[in-house]
Amino acid sequence: MPSYKILIVEDELLVATDIQESLEMLGYTVIDAVATGADAIQSVNRELPDVILMDIMLRGEMTGIQAAEAINRLHDVPVIYLTANADPATIDKAKFSLPYGYIIKPFTDRDLQTNIEIARFKFMNDLKAKMESDQYNKFFQKASSQANVLFMDGSKGLEKLHPALIYFVEGHDGQSVLYTFDDEISLNISVDEVQKLLPAELFVRVSERHLVNIQKIFLVKFPEIIVADRMSVIIADADKEEQLMKAAGQKS
Repeated sequence: MPSYKILIVEDELLVATDIQESLEMLGYTVIDAVATGADAIQSVNRELPDVILMDIMLRGEMTGIQAAEAINRLHDVPVIYLTANADPATIDKAKFSLPYGYIIKPFTDRDLQTNIEIARFKFMNDLKAKMESDQYNKFFQKASSQANVLFMDGSKGLEKLHPALIYFVEGHDGQSVLYTFDDEISLNISVDEVQKLLPAELFVRVSERHLVNIQKIFLVKFPEIIVADRMSVIIADADKEEQLMKAAGQKS
């Protein structure tokens, strides 16, 4: 199970502490715990969580619903509401902000874990559907330079990235890291899932854990590939050596 990063937005200190202890016991990472909507927005701007647990009734001028709407105007991140109120009026207000869950207090550790796992699963499927939609493709194909732009749900938020800028991809324990010239983008999806999103004519699978952009290959010398004259990737399959050398413009 991935160790998702969680932001807690709860103005009752004891409740927030209990939630944090429960989350950490379940294997999640609590990156921040704040008591107001304004502090929640600032926290998300500093570091994007994988899931936000948001109390609806917060101290200060902003409700949890208003804070969630403000955050989602700038970032794509699933929000799960926490509330002691299950009345129709509260639910009606909450549903229009499109939350990924709604937990009624008091709740159990199982309630937290179930909602978090479902929220992340649904969020990633929504993201994939967005990338595959006609509207998405038409929008990004207006300019040829952005014809294959991807939205990647990375550690810094939903990042727009052209596949040609990716040098190679490394997977580990169901997660992946995309390496560009000057950045690393961590993803909570496997290298197999990343491969499905990338153009097959541009990326080749060189090992169980690695995908390499053939346009970025500098040198092939089995069992190593030198990417962009500075990054080294190990080739698992010797049969790929000749194919990769041709892609790099080398002679056997």
